[in-house]
Amino acid sequence: MAKNKEKITKVDLSESKPKKGLFKKIFASKSEQKKILQIIKNKNIDNLFFYTDVNNLLIILENGIQLVKEKIVGNNEEYIVWTYLEHKESIGLEFETSTRAHFWKWATNSNVDVERISVIGINPYKLADLSKNDWAYDSTKKIIYVYETIPVEAIEYIMIKDKSNLKRIQTFVDANDIDIDVFYGESGNIDKKEKK
Repeated sequence: MAKNKEKITKVDLSESKPKKGLFKKIFASKSEQKKILQIIKNKNIDNLFFYTDVNNLLIILENGIQLVKEKIVGNNEEYIVWTYLEHKESIGLEFETSTRAHFWKWATNSNVDVERISVIGINPYKLADLSKNDWAYDSTKKIIYVYETIPVEAIEYIMIKDKSNLKRIQTFVDANDIDIDVFYGESGNIDKKEKK
């Protein structure tokens, strides 16, 4: 008698949440998040990284990091979606210990101007406290997927490579009393701009 093998379909975690049965929804609502936090603890990771265009930072500081389907920009505003981590249904985050090989390959293939890259450091524990939904982890890509807006309160710092925008972002952070450090980063080094 031939055995029927279950057909395994690989779910693209960037496009949809993993399916959970009723039992898991009720009793293990954030089970993946707990597993991810354990990985973070075991690897001594302080922050998760989100990459974006420097011109997106003011919108992010006003609204958090939103899902693409939730983004609303004003008439005179522009938001540049980088498909590496931004999707209709999810926001991807990398471990700070990542080699960033996947990101640099994507950036090169997408002709991204490296001077426009900004790195946002997300505190995973604050994010966990503020999250309502479970997360997912793609072990192949080494990306954590969050299925809701990442609040500004979870952002620990912003690293900017573009000096012309550094002062503008720092002024906005200071004027709005936002508890985020703003750094200037050049060739992998980060120089902290002290708050006044």
